[in-house]
Amino acid sequence: MKSLKSVFAVLICAVFLAACAQRQSQNVYNHSEVGKSSAVSFGTVVASRVVDVTGENSGAGALVGAAAGAGAGSYIGSGSGEAWAVGAGLLVGAVAGAMAEQAMNDRQGIEYVVTLESGVTLTIVQEIGEGESQLPPGARVMVQNSGGYQRVLPAAHLPTQINRPQGIEVVDP
Repeated sequence: MKSLKSVFAVLICAVFLAACAQRQSQNVYNHSEVGKSSAVSFGTVVASRVVDVTGENSGAGALVGAAAGAGAGSYIGSGSGEAWAVGAGLLVGAVAGAMAEQAMNDRQGIEYVVTLESGVTLTIVQEIGEGESQLPPGARVMVQNSGGYQRVLPAAHLPTQINRPQGIEVVDP
């Protein structure tokens, strides 16, 4: 029984650590993005709205629930009745744990409709971090594109005109 309690404690810790994981947003970058370039396009926010984002379910909640349910079921009955109670507890616990993990990972995001300078209109859903504000219609933005992942960022603070950078001329000796 002590080993079951230890496994249960480890699984509970894993679920809570997964729930605390940082998410990407306007001001939060994933460690895998550091040092990588992104193509940038400028545009204007046409519309935005709050949307629900379904979180990723890792299965840890189902494991924790199954362990808890099986543990609780082991206290019911004796003989074959106990085995049936453990099985039922395992099943009910797994379903309840999966639903609880899903509820913990669901969150809200923002869907932006952005028209780029090229005339192309995009919709991009992104998470909004704590303290970040929703960009209003008419806001000048830049859209970062990095391997299919896109992010809408405010661009009002960036210049609208710059001089072409000077290049380096390569000459033969």
